[in-house]
Order: sequence, then structure tokens, then C-alpha cells
Amino acid sequence: MKLVFNFFLITCLFSCGMGNEETKEQEVPLPTLSKQEIKKLNYTEYLLDSKVKVLTKNWIKYNELNGVILNIKQADLTYFKDNHEILEALINDLKQSIPDKVNSPATMSRLIALETKLYKLESVVNLSNESPENIMLTIKEVLVSFSNLNLQMNKKIERESQKITKP
Repeated sequence: MKLVFNFFLITCLFSCGMGNEETKEQEVPLPTLSKQEIKKLNYTEYLLDSKVKVLTKNWIKYNELNGVILNIKQADLTYFKDNHEILEALINDLKQSIPDKVNSPATMSRLIALETKLYKLESVVNLSNESPENIMLTIKEVLVSFSNLNLQMNKKIERESQKITKP
């Protein structure tokens, strides 16, 4: 009788321990960041010029990217959690659907830099042991890259609108 009782006791102990390990591995919470912490980041934010806003109004993928950036500013990083295929599709569609008026090698290089920073943010968010300081630095890099993209598009339209006649 003691042998049967010990067998069931050992079986219960081992089975309880295995179930807890599986749930711990599956649940990786998002880091807790606040809007105020993100607002405290020190960088120069360039907004789109009114002429560029008219050109990008129908650029659906840019508007979607702008929404993602606004979510980042609100400390909502759920877009980057286990969402690699959608992020990759957004970036590819963004590069393919760029309007001709703002398309230039400089603008494309800013898009590629932004792509790199978005992938970096995705990888940092999906790490289970990443520090909030490192996540904040990566968020700052994404925001700076997006701001540089806006600045480059503004410069492109400004250069085209200048009518300089050569003597």
C-alpha cells in the first residue's frame, strides 16, 4: 500500500511541475512604458509641410505607418509583438507605393534606415528579458528615423518648388 501511495505522490509532483514551466515560457508580457517617458525623449521632430501632406494624403501605407508611429508615442507596442509578417508587408508596400513627387534616392535611403530601426524595435520588444532603457533607446531611434523621412520629403518638395533661372 505504501508503494502505491508513494508512486501516485511522485507522479503528481512531477506532473504539476511540468505544467507550470510550459505556461511560463508561453507568456511573455510587453514591457511597461508610459506616454510621459516617451514624451521626455529628446529629439527633433519634423512634421510634414502642407504641400507634402497633400501628396501623402492618398499614400495609404504612409498613413498606416504614421498610425504605427502614433501608437509608439502612446507607449502601445502591441503592433510589434509577434507580428513580423505584417510589419514586413507594410515596409515592402511602403517602398513600392512611394509617390513619384517625393521619390528620390535620399528619400529611399531614409525609408531603408526607418525599416532597419523598425525591425530592431520589433526584435527588442519580442525579447523577454530586455530592459526598459534599451527599449526606450530603440523607440527614440525609430522616432528620429521617421522624423528624418519627413524632413527629406519636405526638402524634396521645397527644392522642386524653387524656380531658379540660370543667367
